[in-house]
Amino acid sequence: MSTNLKIFRFQTYSRTSWLVVSSLTLASAMFGAYLFFPPIRARYLARQLESLQVGHSTFEDAQRLAEKLGAKPEGNCDRSYCFWGFVANNARLPQWWRGSGVTFIITFDVKDSVVVHKGLGYEIGINKNSFPSSKVSVVMKESWTRLLSEPPTQKGWKTSYIENHDHRENVSTKFEVHMTPRSSAEDWQRYTAFNYSCFWKYKGCKDARELLPTADPLPDNK
Repeated sequence: MSTNLKIFRFQTYSRTSWLVVSSLTLASAMFGAYLFFPPIRARYLARQLESLQVGHSTFEDAQRLAEKLGAKPEGNCDRSYCFWGFVANNARLPQWWRGSGVTFIITFDVKDSVVVHKGLGYEIGINKNSFPSSKVSVVMKESWTRLLSEPPTQKGWKTSYIENHDHRENVSTKFEVHMTPRSSAEDWQRYTAFNYSCFWKYKGCKDARELLPTADPLPDNK
C-alpha cells in the first residue's frame, strides 16, 4: 500500500511538473514572438516600400505590393485614387515591459494610375486616438511647393502643444523629412535608418532621437 502510494505521488508530481514546464515554455515562446516579430515586420515593411518609385510606379505595382503585405485600401479604390496603410506595433507586450510602446506605419497612394506618395511613420505610443509624444515622419512626394528651386530634401524638428493657462499640455516633438524623387539614395537610407530595438527593449524608447538616431540634432530651444 505504501509503495503504491509513493508511486501515485511520484506520477502526480511528474505530471504536475510536466504541465508547469510546458506552460512556462509556451508562455516564453509567446512572449518571444510578441517581442521580436513586430520589429522584424516593421523592417520588412520599410524595405518593401523602397520598391515603389514615386512618379513612376503604377497602380498595378502598388496593388501588388499591398496584396503582398496584406494591406487593405482605405475607402474607394481605383486607378483614379487609392490609399493604402499598414501598421505594426508592440501592443501585445505587457505595459510593464514595453512602457508607452511604439507604432510603425507605412502608407502609399496612387492618383491617376501613378504612385504619387509614399511615407513611413515611427512614433512613441500605441493609441491611435491620441497624439504621440514623439514621432518621426518620412514622406516622399513629387513636389511639396510650386517653387522651381525646391530643395530635393527638407527636414527639421517641430514641437506642437496645447496652451492652457500658460501651461503646455499634450507636448509632441516630431522630426519631419520631406523628400522628392530627386532626393539622393543616401538621404533615403539615412532618414529611414530606424532603431527597431525600440520595439523590444525594456521600457522602450522615449523620443524621436531614439527612434531615428541618424536624425539631425535637436535644436537647443526644443
